[in-house]
Amino acid sequence: MSRFEFTVWGARGSIPAPAAANTRYGSDTSCVEVRCGDRVLVFDAGTGIVGCGRRLYEERIAEIDILLTHCHFDHIIGLPFVIPLYKDHVAVRIHAGHFLDDTTCREMVERFMRPPYFPVTPKQFAAGIDYRDFRPPDVLDLGDGIVVRTVRLNHPNGAVGYRVDFEGRSVCYITDTEHEPGHRDDAVADFVAGAQVMIYDSTYTDEELPKYRGFGHSTWQEGVRLCRAGGVETLVIFHHDVLRTDASLASLADEAKAVFAGARIGATGLTLAIGEDGTVTESQGNGSGRTG
Repeated sequence: MSRFEFTVWGARGSIPAPAAANTRYGSDTSCVEVRCGDRVLVFDAGTGIVGCGRRLYEERIAEIDILLTHCHFDHIIGLPFVIPLYKDHVAVRIHAGHFLDDTTCREMVERFMRPPYFPVTPKQFAAGIDYRDFRPPDVLDLGDGIVVRTVRLNHPNGAVGYRVDFEGRSVCYITDTEHEPGHRDDAVADFVAGAQVMIYDSTYTDEELPKYRGFGHSTWQEGVRLCRAGGVETLVIFHHDVLRTDASLASLADEAKAVFAGARIGATGLTLAIGEDGTVTESQGNGSGRTG
């Protein structure tokens, strides 16, 4: 079977975290790279995509799919700084489907990258750019045996969750979303069932959530509940609150692992590979080398 692994390039939510207090788990906002054989998928374009793009350029990767959960700043702010977008030997497909109106993926990127908000526009991309629109629960067939399923999430202005199915193995990327305390989101539970890994919005704890109702985020404890309900063995705790330091995340890691052995803290450089038998192991991967 082919290589199937993912690397976290940014696990922060809302804004990058102060770097001095976050050298172990990282400071960059949402970006996860998935390798399916020789194909490269990149989920979200937060500040983490800057380092990801640099590595892909160094590897001379010529085909990239970028799949956006939504277009809040922390998930797209790195897009203008992706080196391969400015190289004419590269083909890039940018996918977006979270919109609650008739906005298209191309329109979103063009509105975001224009003066006076930013000096560079998409017209300066040299790569071949293909803007792909969809609406959940569309299924995206990316070729080479890669199937990406989609689900609508509960987040202000809309968001999309993704499931990558490849050669009988699956990883789910579920951020940003808010659950109703005491009630499981059945759509998400059904969506992730049977996957090997779920990367999940864990901005808050169950104890903190009542103070942040309506913000559109969930808890690591809800991630555990979803994993248990769906038979998912590995939970990657993701989209960390900006106030969580290395020390607080280390404490959270201990607490989560005591409750659910498969819990991991999302950290810049964390790379997990899913083997032929579905076993999840840490790999050297393509990241910065910092793991949590």
